[in-house]
Amino acid sequence: VLVAARESRVSRIFKIGGAQAIAALAFGTELVPKVDKITGPGNIFVTLAKKAVYGYCDIDMLAGPSEILIVADQTADKRYIAADMLSQAEHDVLASSILITDSAELAAAVEEELISQLAQLPRREIAEQALQQNGLILVTETILEAMELANLSAPEHLEILTADPFGLLPYVKHAGAVFLGPWSPEPLGDYLAGPNHVLPTGGTARFYSVLNVETFMKKTSIIAYSQQALLAASNQVIRLAEAEGLEAHANAIRVRRESKC
Repeated sequence: VLVAARESRVSRIFKIGGAQAIAALAFGTELVPKVDKITGPGNIFVTLAKKAVYGYCDIDMLAGPSEILIVADQTADKRYIAADMLSQAEHDVLASSILITDSAELAAAVEEELISQLAQLPRREIAEQALQQNGLILVTETILEAMELANLSAPEHLEILTADPFGLLPYVKHAGAVFLGPWSPEPLGDYLAGPNHVLPTGGTARFYSVLNVETFMKKTSIIAYSQQALLAASNQVIRLAEAEGLEAHANAIRVRRESKC
């Protein structure tokens, strides 16, 4: 993190955390300056603190427990699917790991593989509780039906492990990040692949995007009419203003239209 900060020419770093850090950044203290935007994930207390200060400053999103949803067909490797589901389950007891497949045989095989791999994990108790509470294996009639369910879920991480994952990519409408094929596991996105790993969770991928450069940018409209252009548009503007009963709006156009300058 320090190397990345140096490369980005970051001049100040505050070693703070928790809900109290969110409050300090939103309102400022003697040592911590007030900021315009707070980004990045945290625990439930941090998330609720970000929600509370939104409006005093901007935030990126309200990120919740980690999620993975895997769409797979009969060509997928049960070991890969189980390993990827567990990679999210070990995060937190609230983490969600879901498999949707059109193969009942694969579904049964993955269930057995989960039990086998789970026994070897140091964080077995956390992963097991997460699977019991938020783990799910669904069997659909077709792979396109699986994609429809994936879009309804709008998962943080969507893996497509099928014979033709790129062929299903156009059917993705809502997902934080998409991992295509057997050689693109979700942990690759966690650590090395490149795209930002602050992703929308809890179905918010329907209206939020991944944290990116544009998150830190804002847009300003610039309007510059010539006198001739204003005169050409004046009747329409006056008519609309009068229809809304905003006479001063209309007058701001009239005084210019009547001007001899």
